[in-house]
Amino acid sequence: MVWKRTIMAKALEKAGHASIKVENSVVFVANVDGKLIGMDAVCSHARCILGELDKNALTVKCPCHHAVFDLNTGKMLEPPYVAPDAPKEKLGLKLIPVRENNGWIEVDVE
Repeated sequence: MVWKRTIMAKALEKAGHASIKVENSVVFVANVDGKLIGMDAVCSHARCILGELDKNALTVKCPCHHAVFDLNTGKMLEPPYVAPDAPKEKLGLKLIPVRENNGWIEVDVE
């Protein structure tokens, strides 16, 4: 694993989630009741940046066409409303390891 320092843990705790540019990608990082979760932040449908976290359902919704992704698996749970027949099983997102280290959120860039 190759860890890259991104934002301060306090900032993430306050905001709850953030989409962070890390090298050549964007990572969605959420702090859900102290548990850090990371996944690719670019929607597999139209390449929009994810951003609507539902802490209770552990999902994130794309603001462009409302595709919904499971934070535990990266699977698409609901297709975009403009493409209701989209192949959900092929449009999931990659989970990315994240951790807190000395007050910073770090993302595995390997």
